[in-house]
Amino acid sequence: MAIISFRYNFVFIKTTKTAGTSIEIELAKRIEEDAIVTPILPAFAGHRPRNHEEGRYYNHMRAAAIREHLGRDRFDQMFRFCVEREPVDKCISHFHMLRNSSLHNPERQYTLDWDGYCRAGRFPVDLGKYTDNDELLVDRVLRYETLQDDLPKLAEELGLPGFELTARAKSDYREPELVRIDEVTETQRATIAAAFARTRRLTGLYA
Repeated sequence: MAIISFRYNFVFIKTTKTAGTSIEIELAKRIEEDAIVTPILPAFAGHRPRNHEEGRYYNHMRAAAIREHLGRDRFDQMFRFCVEREPVDKCISHFHMLRNSSLHNPERQYTLDWDGYCRAGRFPVDLGKYTDNDELLVDRVLRYETLQDDLPKLAEELGLPGFELTARAKSDYREPELVRIDEVTETQRATIAAAFARTRRLTGLYA
């Protein structure tokens, strides 16, 4: 999903396994009727997508594509932000989604265990969603680990005081728990670290 608010002058770029769905649900409740709010899957009760022009704007849309539709001048004048997560924890969450989500694994055909997932190397690297040719297209990358404190502060800066992140969308994917972070081997950590090296370098996070 993407959220574009013209009244509050911001663009939210959704990344993978960073509470993005919960963030967009809460933001969409508080912003103007004319904002661009793209659909989410599965649908969430009370969430109202709007003004997304049937596919022109879509879920997990890249910042570069949003810039193309809005125009560079308008895009550059808006505050753009996204969220990132510590890579190992992010991959564990992604692995559980692939295994446990009825949306992503409806026929239970994805059967890799954690080690197989790490060996396959198809990690949720989101750098391409908020960069273009190694240039950051966002003004701020929030840390998932401090989101409950940092997002309300940012919302207040944007003119949305009293913001609370209360939605818990997709929080059930960790059941059953298939791997814990303390069970991740040094080899697996090194594999994940290599995949996220550019992300760490460009964002300055999780070095």
